[in-house]
Amino acid sequence: LIAFNFYTPKYNSAILPNNGTLIKESIYDTVLAIVKDQIGKKDEKYFPFILSLFLFILFSNLIGMVPYSFTITSQIILTLSLSIAIIIGVTILGFYIHKLTFLSLFIPVGTPLGLVPLLVLIELISYLARAVSLGVRLAANVIAGHILLKILSTFIYNFIKQSILFFIIGFLPILIFTALVGLELAIAVLQAIVFIILTCSYIRDAIYLH
Repeated sequence: LIAFNFYTPKYNSAILPNNGTLIKESIYDTVLAIVKDQIGKKDEKYFPFILSLFLFILFSNLIGMVPYSFTITSQIILTLSLSIAIIIGVTILGFYIHKLTFLSLFIPVGTPLGLVPLLVLIELISYLARAVSLGVRLAANVIAGHILLKILSTFIYNFIKQSILFFIIGFLPILIFTALVGLELAIAVLQAIVFIILTCSYIRDAIYLH
């Protein structure tokens, strides 16, 4: 439903833009620019998928910042399932466009004939490793950030409850903790951007075989 809302007309002369509209348009334009830059202006048909993927990861990351909530992107089974599905989809796309010529992706240009079997094996392992690295990277960064916040929040709570003096002194670590929460929010957005950039690059490889 959130993604569908982004596909509505961006501008309506009868309605003055509000903060929500400006945020929506900023996200729309940013993701569209990434798709054009990474895949190409002729392949904007992949934009709805990339935008939906970005919104899913972004809101999954941000929801985890709400107290007593749960971050689903910290579960490696989810992120791995997502990344494996993307790699399978990209592979199917490559075979659909290029047929068996898609296999040339695993043979670097100018490779001596004797080294072809070895390099094909290396390229194949590297290609399959994309599914693991894409999912693990997202989960690991989310987990690391939440562990850090959990440790600091527990330390600050135990510190300020000792006495009135510690409570007063505790305002400084609270300010530091607040800054780290802001940093974690920025990282939540950054991880979603990194994920779609890598996805776009994999789609580009399948389309143009490089």
